[in-house]
Amino acid sequence: MFIGREKELSQLENAYDGGGFKLFLVYGAKSSGKTTLLEEFCKNKSAIYFTATQGSSRANLGKFSAKILAYCDDKEHEPFMFWDDALKYIAELQHGYRMILVIEGFDILAERDSAFMGIFSRVLENEFRESNIFLVITCVNAAFLNTSPVKRFLNGVVRLGKFLTDENIARLKEQAVKQSAHQAKFVRVPAERVILREGSTNSEMYKIVSGRAICYLNYGTDDEYILGSLKEGKTFGEYSLLTGKPGIYTVTAYTDMLLMRITRGEFMKFLEVNAKNSVEIMQNMAAMMNVMKVNIDMVNNELHHVE
Repeated sequence: MFIGREKELSQLENAYDGGGFKLFLVYGAKSSGKTTLLEEFCKNKSAIYFTATQGSSRANLGKFSAKILAYCDDKEHEPFMFWDDALKYIAELQHGYRMILVIEGFDILAERDSAFMGIFSRVLENEFRESNIFLVITCVNAAFLNTSPVKRFLNGVVRLGKFLTDENIARLKEQAVKQSAHQAKFVRVPAERVILREGSTNSEMYKIVSGRAICYLNYGTDDEYILGSLKEGKTFGEYSLLTGKPGIYTVTAYTDMLLMRITRGEFMKFLEVNAKNSVEIMQNMAAMMNVMKVNIDMVNNELHHVE
């Protein structure tokens, strides 16, 4: 009989029944009953249950591989050499049906491999978010949960809008409007779509609320060059908005995105309540001037050689 954790078990069951990708964090000191709780929860369900040990990241990955391959009875597959390959394999094999992935000792894995949380975050965003996986991670070390990298990871995973559900977008809009221009409009952009195109004039700029974009020069040509990536909180499109000139770079959505659209009429109000972005916009404008100078120098060099 299972006694003492009925409330926590009920919370897990309710979240599990909702369908779609979910992440559930279970925190507690050693011997606090986490394993008993999760083993009870996983009964009669399709689940991969992995417990990290105090060994190296490579040793834990080997044990994780064995759990995955045993779960799907894959005797031919070689052990995974990288964490992202192992996690992507899980995303591919679940094929829409509800499955549980439990990773006990997430703090152990992160402490032994500085790249682990970054890899984990990317897989969640790119592979798991459209899946039907119910992911449970457990932590023991309270100090670990209070470190900046972990806070950023947890905020990134559970923050409103990260997976762009309709409910999250509605709540995120309400939150963003309080911080930004009251007339701001919000736009959803699917991955790989062009948002701004080099050579086009636009009368609006954008602030990234959720997702990531890529900035290019000469997009789609043999001379294509990636200027860099743009993450949440960053702005783009201000050059054309402020000068009325054609944009000199192309921006595409790397992931599904939620953008705040700021028109010329809303720009001053936006600056009043987004001081940090004011500095960033000036830096972006300076960077664009540098790009223009490089292009001008290249043209001058070509003309000089022709002469």
